[in-house]
Amino acid sequence: MATYKSDAGAILEPGNQISRLSSFNHEGVKGWPGVEAFELIGFHKLSNKSGSKANHKSFNITIPSPDRRPDDRVRNDRSSLVVNASSDRPAYIYGASIAIGQDIPAGGLPSFPASPVTADIGGTNTELILLGPDNGGAPLGVPSTQQNGLAAATSTLTFSGTTIAQGTSNVSVGKLPFWTVVTGGGITAANAANSMMYKVTANTTFKIYNVNAVTDTSVNGDGLFISDDDHTAGKAAYILCRVNYLRPAAGVSFNDIQGFIDFASQTGGNDE
Repeated sequence: MATYKSDAGAILEPGNQISRLSSFNHEGVKGWPGVEAFELIGFHKLSNKSGSKANHKSFNITIPSPDRRPDDRVRNDRSSLVVNASSDRPAYIYGASIAIGQDIPAGGLPSFPASPVTADIGGTNTELILLGPDNGGAPLGVPSTQQNGLAAATSTLTFSGTTIAQGTSNVSVGKLPFWTVVTGGGITAANAANSMMYKVTANTTFKIYNVNAVTDTSVNGDGLFISDDDHTAGKAAYILCRVNYLRPAAGVSFNDIQGFIDFASQTGGNDE
């Protein structure tokens, strides 16, 4: 059976990107010269009933394998979503998005999917489902006073009543971290609240948490579930996640120029 390198995705030149970047391979694209851009997309499948909700309020994010056929899949799904970074090449996270998956079309088709397989997600009114960087099994949340860009790396969905419907989605708390306002007194912390990327200098795992508020730094929600009827019907709720980030490109190397250097092209020649 063939084996594959881990995290061996290419960094594509702009004209070579013909499909979605591979989350599994950490494939990037040079959106700007000298800058690599990445998009990681994953999911968590939730199928438990309300009776066990207290055991279901913190989740790893699965990155699906590109090998579609389970009978000869040589690369298993990844069990976590990780932003790759180092002190020499930090990652600047500028976007996060969370959604509840919905069959397309929503009503299902006789062929595929055979009647809907997705479900609404159940929980406690006003609690949140939060996507964000992990801090030893707990969320970092978004502090009431922003100082480090966590709003750009965090996304939430809020329960209205006891459910969040399929197809519901949201982007980062800070939207896109671009500067838009400076007060008359100069640049202030309030101006920067939603205008900073979140910088990490080591590999950083993102997880899903059920919390009471966006500022919370513990997993304090009541838990998540699907209805008994949906469980009986074999359905599941799919929490979908997307994280976008930038990294400095690797340092210039001989490979970048080797093919263009004028070596002698014939015996005795020197290309003068």
